[in-house]
Amino acid sequence: MLGDDPESMLLRHNRSGQVVDHFAPAPRDPVILRGSYAYLGRTFGHFGHIMSEMIHRILPSRQVAKRPHWLIVHQRGSPPTFEALAPVAQAMLRLLGVNERNCTVIAKDTIVEELLIVEAGAELGSVPKGWYLDLLNRRGPGRGPLDDTFPKKVYVSRSGLEDKSGLLGEKVLESILVDAGFHIMYSEKLPLPRQFALYRNAEVLLFAEGSACHGVELFGHDTLRHAILMNRRPKVATAFDRVLAPRARRFDHFTGNPFFGTAAFNGRGDPRADRGVSAIALHDLVAFLAEIGVATVPRVPALAYLAAAHADLTLYTDRATAVTRRLQPELLPKQLALVERLHDVFTASVQAGARIGPVPRHPMPA
Repeated sequence: MLGDDPESMLLRHNRSGQVVDHFAPAPRDPVILRGSYAYLGRTFGHFGHIMSEMIHRILPSRQVAKRPHWLIVHQRGSPPTFEALAPVAQAMLRLLGVNERNCTVIAKDTIVEELLIVEAGAELGSVPKGWYLDLLNRRGPGRGPLDDTFPKKVYVSRSGLEDKSGLLGEKVLESILVDAGFHIMYSEKLPLPRQFALYRNAEVLLFAEGSACHGVELFGHDTLRHAILMNRRPKVATAFDRVLAPRARRFDHFTGNPFFGTAAFNGRGDPRADRGVSAIALHDLVAFLAEIGVATVPRVPALAYLAAAHADLTLYTDRATAVTRRLQPELLPKQLALVERLHDVFTASVQAGARIGPVPRHPMPA
C-alpha cells in the first residue's frame, strides 16, 4: 500500500493538493491478482468527476508502458465488470482506448502481483501540471488543424438541466446571444467527440460555471482561443478558473451574477449552497461582453428576463419542496423559510429599469 512519504503522496488520489484516499490497516479477505497492471484509478459516475479525477493517469502511464492492462477500482460490492461502470465513464474510457478487453475492474480488497502507478497529470481543484499540459498538446484532442465549418462563438449553456441549472432566466440570455452570433451548446446532449470539436474550433467559448467546463480537461496549453467563465455562485475565484485559464490563450471571468441562496438540502438536513440559484445580471454581462470585444447587444429585454427568471425560481422552489415532502418531510418548515427568503431576495435585486443588481447579504436561516 502507498504510504505517507512525499513520493507516495504524489501517486495517491489528491484534490487541491491534499491526499483524499485512505487505506484500511489490513486487507479484508483479499483476492490475488496475478500478472502486470497499470493503475487507472477509481471510477466515478458523474461527468465532472470522470473528467477531473478519473482519466489523468492514462496518457502518463502510456509514456512508461505503451499498451498496459489497466486496473480500475469500483465501489466495494459493485459488479467487477467494465459494463457495470457508468455509461458516460465507459464512453470516455473507450475514447481513450480503454475497454473491456484491456482492463480489469476490482470491487474488493486485492493484492496485485505487479502494479504500475504513475502520477496523475491533473487533480480536482488544482492547476494541471505543466508537463501534463505539454503531453496533452501532443496527444490530446486539441491538436491538429482547425475546421472553419464549426461555430466561431459558442455558449455552453446549463438551461437544459431545468431546475438544476442554477441560473435563473437563462433562456433569455440564450436568445440575445443567438442574435449576437453565438451557437448555443447543450453539452449533456452531445457525444464527447462533438463536444471536443466545438471547443477546439471556437474562437470564443462562453461557459456558465458548472461541470461542462471539465469537458476541456484533455486540452493542452493554449488550445482554446478565448475562454470566458460566467459565475453562478458567489465565489470570485473557482476551481473552474484553474481548469479553463491554463488551456486558453485568453481567459476572462465575469463575476457579477448575484447569488440568491438555496432551497436544497443534503442528506444531513443542511442547506446545499452548490444547489442554489443565481440571477443573471444581464445589463452588466452585456456591457462586459462588449468591453472585451466579444458581442454587441443593442437592446436588453429586461422585462422578459425578469418574467423568465421568476418562472424559473418558482419551478426551482416547487421541485425542491416536492422532493422534501417525499424524502425529508420533517425539513419542510425549514425549507419553506428558505423559499420565502429566496423570493424576498429576488424582489430586492430588482432595481430601477428592471435591472438585476447586487442584493444585501443576509445570514442563511439555521
